Amino acid sequence: MEHKSIVLYDGDCYLCRQTKQAIEMLDWFGAFRWLSLQEYEKRQTISDKQREAMMGEIHIVKPDGKISTGYHAVRFMLARCPLTAPLGVLMYLPKAEVVGDPVYRLIARNRYRIFKNKCTNGVCKLPQ
Repeated sequence: MEHKSIVLYDGDCYLCRQTKQAIEMLDWFGAFRWLSLQEYEKRQTISDKQREAMMGEIHIVKPDGKISTGYHAVRFMLARCPLTAPLGVLMYLPKAEVVGDPVYRLIARNRYRIFKNKCTNGVCKLPQ
């Protein structure tokens, strides 16, 4: 049984790769195992609907099999890293997601536009 939470992210997305890099540095207890959606698709058969959902926002598969996505996944990660735990805990306060979730979705929806100048290998484009 996997004891780490598995973080599924878009390996072609600059923001996703930067998030992975930052959280890996902060994950002092090794709570997360990172797997790109592209690698995950090689191992698992997923529907077009599942792929679209995974391309739209970060997913975390917790050791108990429960899945968190988007804002909920980010706050889950931040709460488990010592340096970001206070911020992560604040994100669990009642009504915090009223602001946090729309902000997350706005950034996620526009990440290819926002970071298009950070693409160095030509893969940063709007998904088809």
